Amino acid sequence: MHAHAKKFWSGTPAFRLFLLVAVTALLVTMSGCGPGEEPEKWPAMNLKHGADFRGDGGYLSWVNIMLAWLVFGFWVRTTDWVNTDVQELKLDYRLWNSVVFGSFMLAFVLVWLIPIFWVSWPLLLIAYLTPFIWYVVFRNSKVDNDERVFTPEHLHWLMAYYLAKIGIKIEAQARDKHMKGPDINLVGKGGGDETTDRARTLAARQSEGLRPIRDIVHYGLTSRASAVMLDYTQQSVNVRHHIDGVWHNREPLEREKGDPALEALKILCGLEPKDRQNRQEGTFAAEYDNIEYTGTAVSQGTKTGERALITLVDEKVRMNTLDEIGMRAKTQEQLKDLLNREKGIFILSSMPANGLRTTTNIVLRHTDRFTREFMAVEEESNRFEEVENIPVHTYNAREDKNPVQLMVKLYRMDLNVLVIRDLVDAETTGLVCDGVEAGRLFITTNRAKDCAESLLRVLKLGAPPADVAESVLAVFNQRLIRKLCDACKEAYMPAPQVLQQLGIPEGRIQAFYRPPTQTEEKEVCRECGGVGYKGRTAIFELLEVGDTVRKVMASAPKLDLLRQAAKKDGMRSLQEEGILMVAKGLTSLPELMRILKQ
Repeated sequence: MHAHAKKFWSGTPAFRLFLLVAVTALLVTMSGCGPGEEPEKWPAMNLKHGADFRGDGGYLSWVNIMLAWLVFGFWVRTTDWVNTDVQELKLDYRLWNSVVFGSFMLAFVLVWLIPIFWVSWPLLLIAYLTPFIWYVVFRNSKVDNDERVFTPEHLHWLMAYYLAKIGIKIEAQARDKHMKGPDINLVGKGGGDETTDRARTLAARQSEGLRPIRDIVHYGLTSRASAVMLDYTQQSVNVRHHIDGVWHNREPLEREKGDPALEALKILCGLEPKDRQNRQEGTFAAEYDNIEYTGTAVSQGTKTGERALITLVDEKVRMNTLDEIGMRAKTQEQLKDLLNREKGIFILSSMPANGLRTTTNIVLRHTDRFTREFMAVEEESNRFEEVENIPVHTYNAREDKNPVQLMVKLYRMDLNVLVIRDLVDAETTGLVCDGVEAGRLFITTNRAKDCAESLLRVLKLGAPPADVAESVLAVFNQRLIRKLCDACKEAYMPAPQVLQQLGIPEGRIQAFYRPPTQTEEKEVCRECGGVGYKGRTAIFELLEVGDTVRKVMASAPKLDLLRQAAKKDGMRSLQEEGILMVAKGLTSLPELMRILKQ
């Protein structure tokens, strides 16, 4: 969006409120009635004196009111824009604010003395337009052609931009130099206040690298990348996109384009552009396709030059249901039944970057938080998204604190369920086991490859194995996996020996699916950009701890023995769940093998 046009449509709420009462009185005066006059007396009074100062009198003209409000509304918005624009361009803001504001207010007072609408309204319009046009002409003479506003090209672009908002597409002839190229806007963020962020944005726009970094970020977003990696070498800049959890190589950039791009990005984030060695981190915002993304930029010197990682997050995108994360109905029923139990330790786990936080929040939102008393314990520097009806109590690990002190205090309350995100040591784990014995349910998380490893990690904290084995109710583990693109996936018949290895009876399935084989003649799929996969879902394993697992935990807690015991207790493994997804055509066999090897 045009930088100045955006500010044009902003307004100062306090300023609007200040003028609301006054302008309402003005509109009443201009539309056919005067302050303090009783409506039923207006016609008689007008006839008596033989004068008609207010048209026919005795009524409110809604046409007049709307015309006056139109002038007033545009004046408020343009005055606020002038106030911002003069400061950005370093013009004499005292002069221009006085001219634009003072002339209108003077006319505003004079209008009270001219109660004939078709005389007072043009006067008000002239008092608004004259200083505003004067300012536009003056400021346009001080800036480059591409930064001029209300020119035919700029007005055409504005019309195209706003019509596109309602689905009407017309070609825009021109935009300012900061918005040429892809339709994306980068702005400063994280400076602590609006003034600092605006200064960073303006400084970046003075850099020749703004256009290249806009191209880079735009290419990442259109490719569905959650992150863009820029690796600087002496010859070029290697570019990679992180799409659905996998890095993809892109065409390298020339240093002549990559260096200014990184400089503009650092300016935008408030970093030091000339520092190519030390680690730096900052934030910015990207506005694209009516969505605002929060961007994070991290740069670090390397042996070959420098590496920059740009991450892009749409904060509004959030999954809310178990269906959305791909959980089968049978698994959902089993999960909900376990979470309704009165006591025990329920563990949610996954490998890093496999959606554990998202799933934990969804699971918590599906618990009965209205008939049972929930509370949560979290470390101050590792806060999670708040869930309704789960009050959060925090501790500070930097001050050598742990959850124990909080838990002892919370145990004195009427507490049914405690969400403790991390079991940090033997003392905490032992206190949780005591809470289970007292009849409470505990929900916790850890990082593990599968359910068996999750149990082993809890045991390694040092609490008595027999107490932990008796207290654990269930373990839930997940792994994110890419979904095949429905628009381009190809069917094929797997070899009989492959079906045999997977445990699928011959004739049970018609075909497996895989990404399409790319050739020069074949057009790249528009849905997935030629990747063959689009979006991710999760595969789950849910272990309800039985006697077999408890015995192994209490006696010989080894990983292979725990996995065997989990299978005997009836758990369906990640591999088994994944094979089911392959058979349904949701993902491919190579993709399943890839994520199981992680």
